[in-house]
Amino acid sequence: MKLLALCPLLFAALAALASMFRAPRSKATHPALTGTPLQRGLRRRRAESPLPRGVARSDGVCESAIRASAVCLLAALALAAPAAFAVPPDAAMGLPPTIAPGTRVEKLATRPTEPYTVSGRPFTEGATCAPNGDVYFVEQNSNKIMHWSVAGRTLSVFMHPAGYANGMSFDARGDLIACADERNELWSISLTATETIPWPPPLNPAVGEKPHPGTITLPAHTVIMEGRYHGKLLGGPNDVWIRPDGGLYFTDPYYPRAWWAPGRQQEQELKTVYFLSSDHRTLTRVLDEFKSTSGVPGTPNGISGTPDGRTLYVADISGDETWSYDVQPDGSLTDRRLVCPHGSDGMTLDAEGNLYLSARAPVPGVTVVNAQSGRQVGFIPVPEQPATLCFAGPDHRTLYLTARTGFYSIRTQVRGASLVK
Repeated sequence: MKLLALCPLLFAALAALASMFRAPRSKATHPALTGTPLQRGLRRRRAESPLPRGVARSDGVCESAIRASAVCLLAALALAAPAAFAVPPDAAMGLPPTIAPGTRVEKLATRPTEPYTVSGRPFTEGATCAPNGDVYFVEQNSNKIMHWSVAGRTLSVFMHPAGYANGMSFDARGDLIACADERNELWSISLTATETIPWPPPLNPAVGEKPHPGTITLPAHTVIMEGRYHGKLLGGPNDVWIRPDGGLYFTDPYYPRAWWAPGRQQEQELKTVYFLSSDHRTLTRVLDEFKSTSGVPGTPNGISGTPDGRTLYVADISGDETWSYDVQPDGSLTDRRLVCPHGSDGMTLDAEGNLYLSARAPVPGVTVVNAQSGRQVGFIPVPEQPATLCFAGPDHRTLYLTARTGFYSIRTQVRGASLVK
């Protein structure tokens, strides 16, 4: 059972517990007729069961002990409540003020199930905007990176196989940076150059498309991060954000994958965030812990930042929270702040300071939150559960979404804050 479903039961229990102790004893009324039913019952039991000779009874002490116990219980529950009960997005709020009333999400494409699609179900992810305004995203379960031409309104395969890429972003040079999940690497992929290489051998031959004999021509790519930290495999780079000077942050949760080598185990002791220097030579763990407000280890997933590179946003998908950090020149993060009680798989930021979070709610959609106040300002319903999103197009005012098997867009009245995410 989800903790959220227990809210009514908990609050009812708290109300009942509090009511047992709020009736004061009246000095003008006989004690047997005053107080709560529990208090009257205790008095009757004491009257019927005399204490041993020489032992005094004090109603005040007994009741004080009960009250103290109740206060301790209430305090413990109150402390646990913020962590135990995430605040679900208000799916009935309506569109945010950044989208014209009546505007609807448009479905642009549906990904087919290939014979080699892992789990037999496509999964779109990793949306990012190219320098010309086009959108690149992944269909991870089929090991493909897709290209959406905004002008031609056509979808094509850009790279296959693609290292089971996940989150992606373009850098200042126009290269595509991808979290290549199969081997826990980060790749830099050219949009223009190609290379002819032997067909990449899979880590798990039982999953996905079978290797072809001979060679294959693919977009040229360079491994810029080899997938290990202090000699141990990372959990699996999931999403990436690049700051203005080229240094990049990525989230590293641990989701066991069918395409990994059989028997692989989690080697890193933390699910956390890493920083790769702009020269791609130094990898640093920038959060020694990543915990929810309850103190439970969280799961970092979606990541984004402000265009000036000063603020980083990280979503805790398991704790349903989004956090912000101040970015320091050396890559370190300081001044952790809770932005809102909503987590996400992916996120983006508009020029007015609103965060768009792929909502984890009974109603699939996008939760829009003011990043400064943490207040929800709208909800965008989507037919399928969204994973990632980005602003793109010639004027950067169209929000594109990957959502399970589909690819969607919705027109907005605001520009995206970043040119790539």
